[in-house]
Amino acid sequence: MKDKNVIGIDVAKAKLDVFDSKTGRHTVVANTPEGVDALVRGVAPAKTLVVLEATGGYEGLLVEALERRGVDCAVVNPLHVRHFARGCGMVEKNDKLDARIIARFGEVVRPEPREAPSASEAKLKALVHRRDQALAHLGAERNRLQQTRDPETAEMIRQGVAFYRAQIREVDKRIARVLEQCPQLAAKSRVLQSCPGVGVATTATLLAELPELGRLNRGQVAKLVGVAPIAKDSGQKQGQRKTYAGRSMVRKVLYMAALVATRYNARMQAFYQRLLAKGKAKKSALVAVMRKLVVTLNLMVRNNETWSEPSLAIDKN
Repeated sequence: MKDKNVIGIDVAKAKLDVFDSKTGRHTVVANTPEGVDALVRGVAPAKTLVVLEATGGYEGLLVEALERRGVDCAVVNPLHVRHFARGCGMVEKNDKLDARIIARFGEVVRPEPREAPSASEAKLKALVHRRDQALAHLGAERNRLQQTRDPETAEMIRQGVAFYRAQIREVDKRIARVLEQCPQLAAKSRVLQSCPGVGVATTATLLAELPELGRLNRGQVAKLVGVAPIAKDSGQKQGQRKTYAGRSMVRKVLYMAALVATRYNARMQAFYQRLLAKGKAKKSALVAVMRKLVVTLNLMVRNNETWSEPSLAIDKN
């Protein structure tokens, strides 16, 4: 991978700014099927690493095309690239410069290429995202219903509430179907749902948004999710350790799972109560439960062990 040419791409809704670190050439192509296909056809699969930022979905067309052609592709955190740019003294920002700095980031950091998801994994991720969107719309409609005083408007909002509730139920059925029909996902789902506090929604989100689960050590998975306390020490000063960044959708479902686990999972409940007895704030103690939970689930998937199996032990690596 070190010998590969790095191409940095700044992704926008309508266009792609492309910088080739080998030739120093900057090009702009449309973020359309035709534009993406023309771009990807000119990339040598065995000799290239394409680096781009996560944009919330606008990169999907490009990533799929690169994966079909067998080109290594790394989708990186935009915040990491911005910090890297500042460290290099680049305070200016435009699409052309962003493509160049993304390529430079790829050359220096050499991020790991993402593994192409299977058809079932891609379907699961799409359904998980739609469920999250429908939940957000449902919450917004409920808030509007509380605020409106007009009966006719209130009835329209109730129809919206009913629509999103029905869609969430339908999405849940489709998620369950995907988890049942794919042997690999079914095996992991069985392991994850054996843990008290972890339901289908949490399981689906973990499998869709944290495909690395089971392949990392405890520190790596906690940092990736954003529930690891990050040191901020300098000289003799010891700063307060706080969690930082990570994958927001995973943290969201882990928070709910941790809440349930502190009531119905004996091991997590005892851990939570010990922290409170030591004077930990409830919020800090709950984050610690989230961390312990994801570390434990990571180990369970790695060892293909269900919660009830006595050989389960927290990873020491």
